[in-house]
Amino acid sequence: MAAGVHGDRCKTVVSTADGTLKGSAGYIHWITISNIHATEAAAVELDNGGTDVWGVTVETSFDRDVPPFHAVFDPPIYCDTSIIIDITLGTVKATVGYT
Repeated sequence: MAAGVHGDRCKTVVSTADGTLKGSAGYIHWITISNIHATEAAAVELDNGGTDVWGVTVETSFDRDVPPFHAVFDPPIYCDTSIIIDITLGTVKATVGYT
């Protein structure tokens, strides 16, 4: 695991649907999104207690040689309420690193 803010260890969670990743304040360090098995593009957003703080649309890819989408947040995104993931349309697998 990678070190997070103030030396904390990043926790990871894999999500395929909307959900609360952390129910209290924290930092988002990175996200990886795989969309190779989807039939349409997917919108993925990270929220601070329901307020969007980051988002991306990941296009459909049936090519197994195309790597997943990966973003590193430097500095990490601070959420003062909670960390929520919102997945719309396509079927994706998102892995998020947070503290």
